[in-house]
Amino acid sequence: MIMMDSVRACNARAYKSVVNRQLKQKPEYKVGDVRPNRLWVPKEVSKYPEYPYGEARIFKRADRGLYGGQVITFGNKISEMRNHNRRTWLPNVVVKTLWSAALNRMIKMRLTARVLRTITKEGGLDNYVTKDKAARVKELGIFGWHLRYDVLRAREAAARPPAYEVVKKDDGSEVKVFYRGEYLGAPIQLTVGKRKLLEKLYPAVKLNTVGELKFGQFNVPRATKSVEEILNECEALKVDLSGCTV
Repeated sequence: MIMMDSVRACNARAYKSVVNRQLKQKPEYKVGDVRPNRLWVPKEVSKYPEYPYGEARIFKRADRGLYGGQVITFGNKISEMRNHNRRTWLPNVVVKTLWSAALNRMIKMRLTARVLRTITKEGGLDNYVTKDKAARVKELGIFGWHLRYDVLRAREAAARPPAYEVVKKDDGSEVKVFYRGEYLGAPIQLTVGKRKLLEKLYPAVKLNTVGELKFGQFNVPRATKSVEEILNECEALKVDLSGCTV
């Protein structure tokens, strides 16, 4: 007896349910509230912002790849005698390694054939995950959300001006200059970054501090200071910056 699948537009309904997803409602706890028994506290803070739509509730594996909102669907196999047998349809998932121009590396992932066609249409993986359309963000899932964050951070870092400029010395060699300014009344060109400058300043501050001063205690209050402020402190203590200037 020949069996045939029932013709149902399940995928369209599944994608519509993703597009209509609402933001995840998080309970707000106040001081003095009883702690819930199932409240999970992570050991460390995640470097990624929380996905606003939360974890997938229907198809959990969609959070581990780019599924484009497709989920498992259910229907019937219908025989010629009109007998119905329940069955399921899984999304057409493939494993591909795609190139990310922003991250400058290949990324292996699971994704559906529909998403793969969309990535080709958008002009690459980076353009697909960074599109600002609300429906695109809703269909990314947690994996796509993390990938989107990494790509945006990489693009932001690439757009920033370089932290140094390359200068040629009299002998023809090139050196990286991180800062130009004045020190002890004379112009200087620093060839080191703020970290190395703090290492030069640390012994002088430690010598003028009562008690033991560890580098961590010294570094924390100066982490947000600018190079000019650190140079002023070096100038007050007359720190020798030989080897750090052109």
